[in-house]
Amino acid sequence: MTVMNQQMNVPLIDRVDWLITGGSAAGVAAAVALAEAGQTVMVAAPRSYLGEDIAGAFRYWDRVEPDHDTPLGRRLFGADCPPTPMQVKLSLERALLEAGVRVVLTTCPTGLICDEQGRARGVVLANRAGQQAVLAGGLIDASMDGELSRIAGHPGFTPTGKQDVTHVTLCHEAGAAAPGIAAEDLPGFSGLVNDKPFVLSARRYRLTVDFGDGSASAWARAQAEVTRRCWVPQEYLHQETLEFVSPPSKNADEADAIEQWPADHFELQPGVYTLSPRGATPATAINTMRRPCVALWLGGRLGSAIARRQTVPVEPTSSLRVRCAGSQPVDTGELRTLAFALRPSATPPETLTLGSAGVPKLGRYGVLVIGGGTGGAPAAIAAAQAGASVGLVETGPALGGVGTLGQITKYWFGNRDGFTRTIDEGVRSMEYREQFKKADGSWSVSAKQAWFHRRCHELGVTMWLGTQAVGLWMGGNRVRGVVIAGPRGIGLIEADAVIDATGGADLPAAAGAETVVVGADHAAVQGTGLAGMEPGREYHNSDHSFSDDTDVADTTAFFISSRRKFANHFDVGQLIDSRERRQIVGRLVLDPVDILYNRRFPDTICVATSNFDSHGYTTHPLFMLEAPSKRPLSADVPFRCLMPEGLRGMLVTGLAVSAHRDALPVIRMQADVQNQGYAAGYAAAMASQRGVDITEIDVSALQRHLVDIGALPARVLTDRDSFPVEDHTLAHAVAHGLDDPASLALILADAQRARLYLRREYDQAIAPDVRLRYASILAFTGDNYGEATLLEHVQSTAWDKGWNYRGMGQFGRSLSCLDADLIALGQVGRPRAWKALLEKADQLCHRAETTGALPEFSHCRALAHAFEDLMARHPDPRATQALSGVLALTGMAGHAWTELDQVLGALTDDPNENGDRNRALRELYLARAIFRCGDHDDRGRRTLQAYANDLRGHFARHARANLDRGPLSAAPTFSQKIVIPPRPRPAAILDPA
Repeated sequence: MTVMNQQMNVPLIDRVDWLITGGSAAGVAAAVALAEAGQTVMVAAPRSYLGEDIAGAFRYWDRVEPDHDTPLGRRLFGADCPPTPMQVKLSLERALLEAGVRVVLTTCPTGLICDEQGRARGVVLANRAGQQAVLAGGLIDASMDGELSRIAGHPGFTPTGKQDVTHVTLCHEAGAAAPGIAAEDLPGFSGLVNDKPFVLSARRYRLTVDFGDGSASAWARAQAEVTRRCWVPQEYLHQETLEFVSPPSKNADEADAIEQWPADHFELQPGVYTLSPRGATPATAINTMRRPCVALWLGGRLGSAIARRQTVPVEPTSSLRVRCAGSQPVDTGELRTLAFALRPSATPPETLTLGSAGVPKLGRYGVLVIGGGTGGAPAAIAAAQAGASVGLVETGPALGGVGTLGQITKYWFGNRDGFTRTIDEGVRSMEYREQFKKADGSWSVSAKQAWFHRRCHELGVTMWLGTQAVGLWMGGNRVRGVVIAGPRGIGLIEADAVIDATGGADLPAAAGAETVVVGADHAAVQGTGLAGMEPGREYHNSDHSFSDDTDVADTTAFFISSRRKFANHFDVGQLIDSRERRQIVGRLVLDPVDILYNRRFPDTICVATSNFDSHGYTTHPLFMLEAPSKRPLSADVPFRCLMPEGLRGMLVTGLAVSAHRDALPVIRMQADVQNQGYAAGYAAAMASQRGVDITEIDVSALQRHLVDIGALPARVLTDRDSFPVEDHTLAHAVAHGLDDPASLALILADAQRARLYLRREYDQAIAPDVRLRYASILAFTGDNYGEATLLEHVQSTAWDKGWNYRGMGQFGRSLSCLDADLIALGQVGRPRAWKALLEKADQLCHRAETTGALPEFSHCRALAHAFEDLMARHPDPRATQALSGVLALTGMAGHAWTELDQVLGALTDDPNENGDRNRALRELYLARAIFRCGDHDDRGRRTLQAYANDLRGHFARHARANLDRGPLSAAPTFSQKIVIPPRPRPAAILDPA
């Protein structure tokens, strides 16, 4: 036996006077009081919002009393009607931000940093980006569950055996009570959202559940039982946290007793305080401390008292150690954290080396699924149905992902047979509104959440909600387990097989597998949304920004800004609807050419159906030759696309599968991801039960099962790979397929062989437009045979109508015809091409000055690519000055958002805003090209440095990657850069402020 992680290296992201873990009302009040006294304060909240003790525990029905009167309490609870979730979350956020408090959301404590004397000096925090350290002079636990208090050695109330709990649900109109459970009617909600009236009823249930031995897994099962028993078809929302029925107070006026408590009463050990009802507070005071108005008063009082105490500056030293609750040795293995995911920044943080006693074991499963969304929940169900023991870890408060928490409650395209049909039929049976009982392809959020939840519960799946993966346990190149962190602390779960259903390839990247993410070559990513919530309306689709949801700074800013954007709504969603994230490089990379040619594979496990719903712009050379069609296509997805290259013990499902980013729109539809997730879960169960690695299962047996349930057509059982094709087939495509997407796809798929045929057809072409077409195709295969024709065309053609960024509803071209020819010329041109390119830059400036309209993004993008590609082969000092002239046009520069105030100041009420992204992309591409081409006035570098600190993580990553790459030398051609996926660079996180 050896101790896992005897030494851990984590990025040190901040040093503050006070760190508050938990986003409760008491924590917010304490933070504001400390900040107003001149202290530097950070709040790390575990959820996507502040106020988990009100909006998470559904405590909206408090009243302000004279003894506990505070301005924030009056704002929230001074009216006759209860505040809405949005009012609670916005009010608490505004209070912190106005006081200058640093905020980071979706982050929980996992370890206490102590010096040699055992005094607390900071906290190790965990979130989607892994683990980070914050050093602080003082700490306050303001969480609902007392996580930091437990780590500090004060367990407080730990439930075991049978316990009485309460659970609040909101229902449409009058709703209905869950049968057989005592219920108390509460004042409901009513009002207008976007001029539409709504009425919600509220009930508080009291029931008894078994917490068994009090372990984290028993807690997870108990919470699942409460949610299942209290659900009714009319439900709209339910309480996210468990509330225990506390023993009655022995003090007739308990509030008076609390008023007499000095600050020392809340001090667990020197420098560590608790405001958690489950911390070291006497049980008789829990009911009073849980009241929001009392919590606000109490937090402000404590903050004011301890603000006068001098905090001790903390310096990182090698003697610092970290401890977590229940630390214990584990078997030999290698722990890898998710620190790879931290954002790039202009000033990477220092690394803090901490001694560690390890983490506790939390359990072992045959199959462990990380992510309970569109692919993860079906994967867990499939594995459990196949007989495996299954654990399911989900960061949100419910299952279903984009189709539930994300509010995209209807299908766009996708194959609705197979397991998706099972889901749809099950959900329809749980609906109460006729429109959904009869619907084909749409549903209510509550019913779909409940179906996934109930089916998992019936099959014995342990659901770890509100919990994140923060590390991997490896044995060589095999994944042996996952380290998770949540409301019950941090710990290791072992598994025979692990499925990454995070949608962002979090775990394979941590394991060192090759992944693809926005880097130096382009900043293309599908648009992101996060919509408001209107009772009575289920479907809310939006696309108003970009967000990297593995980036905690980006995520925090995106949630806060989205709440401001939809401030008049009842609430805002808890899942960022990102359509594109990090992807693995698997044993096969699915390419758009495979889809357009209708390629077959011997190991197909999913047949997806959609059109190229790109939500942005394309990057593949194929779509520079031929615009993506709006017509629906089918795409076979082979099992190899779910296997990270060089990694054993793991499959990846969802958005992170191995595919070119321009292939994603066809294979990312919910119906298809559900079927794909089911296939991954069934395969993992096969591996677990047979004692083999996932890569060694009988794929034909998996396919036969999928055919049996209707998820696959029978032809997949005899399919063979379509590539490579015969010579005559390729020659026919070259001769007759100039405007046929399938033929163009075939040419690019086998470019080396196609060049001979392309040159022959180019030489024989008489019509100028045909000759130009062959010249362009040759260029995108890397052949300069038609350069003269391209050059003549570019020189003689005026700028055409370009394309400005559009997310929602974007189909077809994202480059004009001239844009594509400019890029082609840049790839293959010789020094004489500079004259044409420089003229085009000058003409673009002249047109803008003459018309008053700034250049379209596609024109700026085309110039940037063409200049960079030509500069790599034939340097010319005039290039950077020409591009600087375009960027110097009035209104072209200054669109980086490095402060939250800039994000909030740019908000509109448009759920599909495009202008801000267009302006930023235009500036970013030009600055990148200026920097790469020589940067004579330092304009490019300064602009990239600003974007390296942009709160939009994808922009930050792109800018930093180009700064790291430096000016051009012998760079690869554009087409080569598209085909070869980049490896992620080591990265660091920005200050969460």
